[in-house]
Amino acid sequence: TTEIYTLSLHDALPICRTVHLRPSGAPVTEIGFVDGAGDSKRAETVSTAGILYVFGWAADTAKGAPVDRVMVYVDGISAGAATVGVVRRDVEKYYSRSDYSNSGWSFEMSASLLSPGRHTVTATASGPSGTAQLAPSKTIAITADTDGGRR
Repeated sequence: TTEIYTLSLHDALPICRTVHLRPSGAPVTEIGFVDGAGDSKRAETVSTAGILYVFGWAADTAKGAPVDRVMVYVDGISAGAATVGVVRRDVEKYYSRSDYSNSGWSFEMSASLLSPGRHTVTATASGPSGTAQLAPSKTIAITADTDGGRR
């Protein structure tokens, strides 16, 4: 069973909690959100000459933040591990938990590794309580670089 709650903190990025239950019925306590995927200006279209940026936040409700690992996937295939431990005061403030202050994560990869077209970006967070899918998935478009990267 998965429950998804989307909340917002004034003008801050949306905050989401995804609760996954283990077969035993016990909750996996990793929570978080994929805030965005795209270019450096947050556009969801990236040239093959550019960099794909993916970012968000994740925390373990028992341990706090950072989580042990955030993995990013493109079309269900592992693209790599994100850098964890990025300062996210908005998450800390929203949850009133100082141990969530370093809950941010970020990831980047060369868009040249992806074929032109639409792709789905997802992420998972792992911690002492298990691994959970972070919501939501993001759709990006990769465009062929037609000018050799000159702009």
